Amino acid sequence: MFRIEKLETTAGRFRLRGVSLEAPAGSYGVLLGPPGSGKSVLVETICGLRQADAGRILIEDDDVTHVEPRNRQVGYVPQDYVLFPTKKVTDNIVFGLRARGMARSKALDEIQWVVELLHIEHLLERWPGTLSGGEQQRVALARALAIKPRLLLLDEPVSALDEGLRERVCRELRRCQRELGITTVHISHNLEEALAVSDWAAIMNHGELLQFGPMGDLLRRPNTETVARFLRAENIFNGSAKPLPEGGSLLRFAEHEIRVVEKCTGDVTFMIRPELLRVSTPEAAPDNAVEVTLIDVADRGVYQRLEFDAGMPIIAFSPPDGRSRELTPGERYALVFPPDAVHILE
Repeated sequence: MFRIEKLETTAGRFRLRGVSLEAPAGSYGVLLGPPGSGKSVLVETICGLRQADAGRILIEDDDVTHVEPRNRQVGYVPQDYVLFPTKKVTDNIVFGLRARGMARSKALDEIQWVVELLHIEHLLERWPGTLSGGEQQRVALARALAIKPRLLLLDEPVSALDEGLRERVCRELRRCQRELGITTVHISHNLEEALAVSDWAAIMNHGELLQFGPMGDLLRRPNTETVARFLRAENIFNGSAKPLPEGGSLLRFAEHEIRVVEKCTGDVTFMIRPELLRVSTPEAAPDNAVEVTLIDVADRGVYQRLEFDAGMPIIAFSPPDGRSRELTPGERYALVFPPDAVHILE
């Protein structure tokens, strides 16, 4: 298990403020947030490059808050990899073991497992300056794994790679993590990247941790409008709510009414993800539908992005099948709101 308790760190004028989270052993987590939100400062504090002002860092129940970085058993891959340009790949990989006093011959034997795991046998005699971005990434990862860390920290490990290579490296990272069972924390600002690798995610902004949990929960049940907008929730509305005697609530917004399963009253802000809305015709619409006019249809490959006017814009996603291709801008339709898909924001 990996746990942070009310962690505070100062970095110039920036401050981490009471960050707490707990990750299961062997899980893969992603720290998400806009640039400047504190993700790198948090990771640098965990691995000991920055001193914590308050709070605790625990790895497998060991308090490492004030332990020297080299004694924390934390593997760290910085954003720019920081390979030693005057050392060949082999000596980059064994560096951590050599720094712990291990003889070079023994260190070379000790790294064979990670060399095979990452398929970098052919790179061992190369200089870092001759490696591609993807090759440098694998060498930096090998150096971090060679010490057999209890916790692996990856600071935007694929941000410098092109789109196709980024996806392939993410799959490789996830494969290695599963094989080794190392608890891993991966910094990113890319939602697709987080979806590709994560068991859990934490959203940060202005030095605070806003929400923590499985990625699916964050996408469908963000706790604030800030989290919802960061996770690209396009349908965020203001309205008023009245509890219903039979349970749930009636929401009113822009002259429309829908039922939701959550109990609430008064002014509310709520959301629904575009993929959870269903398109129907006004004549065939079931309960809990809103009449709309189709404004635009955009082909996004794996789905159609449909923009409707309901007195405010509403976005829906639809599979690119025959039904969605028949939809005509300017025509009237009905959008069905599943009551359990609507989420009230705090």
